[in-house]
Amino acid sequence: MNKSWHLSRRTLLRGLGAAVALPWLEAMQPVSAQGTRTAPLRIGFLYHPIGAEATAWKGSRGEGRELQLSPTLSPLEPVKDSLLILDGLNGRTHPPGGHMGAAGPYLSSTPPGRTDVWGAETGITLDQVLAPRLSESTPLRSLEMSCNNIGNNMHSRYISWRAPGVPSGVETDPREIFGRMFGDPRADFYRRSILDAVGEDAQGLRANLGQGDRRRLDEYLESVRSLERQITAFERDAGRRPRPRFNLPAGPQSLTDYIRLMLDLVILAFQTDMTRVITCMLGDETNEGTYARRLVDFGIDRAQFAGRVEPRYLDFGHHGCTHDPNPTRPMIQAIDQWYVRQLHYFLDKMRSIREGDGNLLDHSIIVYGCASDGGGWPGHGYRDVACLLAGKGGGLLRRTGRQVQCRAGTPLSNLWLTLANLMGVERREFGASTGTVADLG
Repeated sequence: MNKSWHLSRRTLLRGLGAAVALPWLEAMQPVSAQGTRTAPLRIGFLYHPIGAEATAWKGSRGEGRELQLSPTLSPLEPVKDSLLILDGLNGRTHPPGGHMGAAGPYLSSTPPGRTDVWGAETGITLDQVLAPRLSESTPLRSLEMSCNNIGNNMHSRYISWRAPGVPSGVETDPREIFGRMFGDPRADFYRRSILDAVGEDAQGLRANLGQGDRRRLDEYLESVRSLERQITAFERDAGRRPRPRFNLPAGPQSLTDYIRLMLDLVILAFQTDMTRVITCMLGDETNEGTYARRLVDFGIDRAQFAGRVEPRYLDFGHHGCTHDPNPTRPMIQAIDQWYVRQLHYFLDKMRSIREGDGNLLDHSIIVYGCASDGGGWPGHGYRDVACLLAGKGGGLLRRTGRQVQCRAGTPLSNLWLTLANLMGVERREFGASTGTVADLG
């Protein structure tokens, strides 16, 4: 490839009415003053539902290779060098409504008393503040996703808000999300593969790329084909599996498979530069769906609780456990760890995608956390919420692989203000912030 050859970031593969976005390639970016090609900056917010047990994030010690993770975070051992584990953040003062008051104000940290027309505390959220800056040149300003598709209480179902009382909504169907990226998912050519339709254009492009970009293009196209196969298989086999107690979009009937497919779509949206700002709720705060997830729904073996939990509790839903925490605490901790395993799947896959001088995770910031202490009643509090950051943000987070101990009572909104400023949105305050979080960079 001629080193001066430049490919437009908005180039699409086309054929038979189909259009496929491309991943980030070195040929798409001009060379910087330092002689390197820069990848775009992304941010993703993954929401851990129903809170995390009070000790879940506690106990992590050390730094770098010596970082010792808490039992709940232990699945992240292979990616611990990419983490910043924040301890001591105060979600907000305890509002009425318990979990119902958790999701709505999570990313806005709207101060108590500033309510919308329904009497709930909502306001513009951090993702929507960052989207106009980060996603100015992308097809989608932001993408909002949720792994639960039922429930009527919008303050429990949404963490992304465009204004007080105005939620951004969520996408819950993997096929519909795939369709937003690549066109009408029910068109005839999708019954084969969208890649068959654009194959000739792809081969023509490949001939002009360097060796590294060819490898990236091949890996990306294979990931798209793999997602097509997964979605098709889920829909074909949906009727063969027993229906779980909670509803899922048409397709996946396994909670693990469903969440991982949704996380694969998050990665695909970042990889194709469809958007640079995404929120994805692994569950929400509704009693119609997420509350009722049981051990069997998570695929957690009941046998491990023999002698530790009375059998009568083993069919409790996740939320039911948090209201009877002393006898069910081992179950709560196992569920928290299950969610962290999904996070590891996501981060490990991001690290495997090479991009520029690093990988997809290096050029992103992933915020993972929850809005409350779900460890037990009368817990359901907000004074010590679980939160971690992953990725280096293209160099914005230089020293990862450690715990950041915040002063007790530090508002979660201080983190939101810090991230906004790091990403070039200059603000003096955000929500109920009292300052910024030191020692993140």
